Amino acid sequence: MSRLDPKKIAEMVRSIAQPIVERMELEIFDVKYRIQSGRWTLTVIIDKLNDYVSTRDCEMVSHELEQRLDGEDIIPGSYFLEVSSPGMDRPLRNIAEFSRFVGEYAKVKTDKTYRGHIKSVNVEKQEIILDVDGKDVLIKYEDVKSANLEVEF
Repeated sequence: MSRLDPKKIAEMVRSIAQPIVERMELEIFDVKYRIQSGRWTLTVIIDKLNDYVSTRDCEMVSHELEQRLDGEDIIPGSYFLEVSSPGMDRPLRNIAEFSRFVGEYAKVKTDKTYRGHIKSVNVEKQEIILDVDGKDVLIKYEDVKSANLEVEF
């Protein structure tokens, strides 16, 4: 089999992994297939809506996904499978994720960079209020260039 486009492989893996993670009451956060440290790496990032992803969750998904991928044989050659969580500094990719993490400490980049607690989110108005050092900062979601949770020290 000739080498497929890495994005196409990631899409195929996502469709194979979807029923596996759903059955385990998880969701797919991201799938990437790329060369990393000189070898092909398939990274599947899983998430859990109301809790943190455990090491056991990653192991279970990895084991079942590895069996399915070996059976399907869609990835030519050798590769390294990595199943992980979005991590403590997870990106906030949409307004719903801001809502999910109200109360958490985040870094939000617009034309300026803000660090503070997500105080409230108005999904209809697409607005986020961040508590930055005791002051409310209103941020329009359309102005957000990037955002992620941060570990507060």
